[in-house]
Amino acid sequence: MKWDPEKALKHQIVLLSGNEDTLRMRALRELIELSAAGDDFDLEAFVADSSSAPQWLASAGTTPFLSPRRTIVVRNILRNDLFKEFSSGPLPTSALLILVADDEPGDSDKSEKQRKLDSNRKGWEQAISKNGGAVFDFSVDAKQIQEQIRAESQAKGKKMSPKAADLLREMCGGSLSRALEELEKILIFAGDTEEIRESDIRAITIASPEWSIFKLIDSITRAETGEALRQLQVLVGNNPKIEDVIFRTIFPLLNSQLEQIWQARACVEAGVSPTNAPNSVSAAFLDRPNLARLGEWQRNKAMTSARTLSFDALTKCFKAIADADARLKGALPSFSSRDTLERMVLEMVVAVAPPRPANQSPHSARALSQS
Repeated sequence: MKWDPEKALKHQIVLLSGNEDTLRMRALRELIELSAAGDDFDLEAFVADSSSAPQWLASAGTTPFLSPRRTIVVRNILRNDLFKEFSSGPLPTSALLILVADDEPGDSDKSEKQRKLDSNRKGWEQAISKNGGAVFDFSVDAKQIQEQIRAESQAKGKKMSPKAADLLREMCGGSLSRALEELEKILIFAGDTEEIRESDIRAITIASPEWSIFKLIDSITRAETGEALRQLQVLVGNNPKIEDVIFRTIFPLLNSQLEQIWQARACVEAGVSPTNAPNSVSAAFLDRPNLARLGEWQRNKAMTSARTLSFDALTKCFKAIADADARLKGALPSFSSRDTLERMVLEMVVAVAPPRPANQSPHSARALSQS
């Protein structure tokens, strides 16, 4: 359902769902302001996994004291599956129960936790609809993100070209919410200039791990060892617990990107587009990540890399990751965690670099000269 605060206020139960956190939070603030009329006395908040549905409903059913409505906000609703037994029963017209499907970061799309969260989201959406509530989905079509970024910039008094908006979208991992958050900083940095330039975006935006992984793979594909190691440093940063970054972010994202490229390579060799691939090709697509269901910018980057990376090179890259994982876990000899990661990158560069002529000096080879 398209967001409409007046329509939301006609219901006693509202679920704010979808994957765009900034839009969801804007809607929550707007709804609270309209319902509670700025009075916190008749506003109460709960966290889903430390409270129960009967508590929410009992509080919502309390007669408001100073406001036209008694507003109850329940955050992090995806953390439980209380929807299985949820029944609102009759609520007074003064009640407003707002359930918020907050983002639950820290897990990859392929994790068991993420699958559980997705299942809970669907369960709550169905339960709220069944109980006569309103469900608002704050998800955005990937094709609309560029224009929404430009519209937000224009509303703030700054022009932005389609190319600059695309850059910001990509650097934010295709998330409109992250792009709008970064835009606030970029607007300050741009000062009195009339237009936000690509250089402004590159100077200020904190790139998402997905973007840094894309840049890392792009550097590996081009056999640009120095740049690949630099991107690796960006990903690792100065985190004292480097293993946490490796196992929670680098390995999962790197594997995911290579899996996308593997599917894209199948399309390249068959001469088809991921979105129009015949069954003989699409049957090999993974459930997650599924190349055909990814955003356009992700598909395009995967297809670009796939034109350079053969299945043999991709296999060697997967092996380099597996070997690095084994070294970090003590199954193979290794030095420090950072050295293990750098060795992994170098092995991947060697895997994708074209063979060096027998009479060429190692010091003049492109891949090695930059290492």
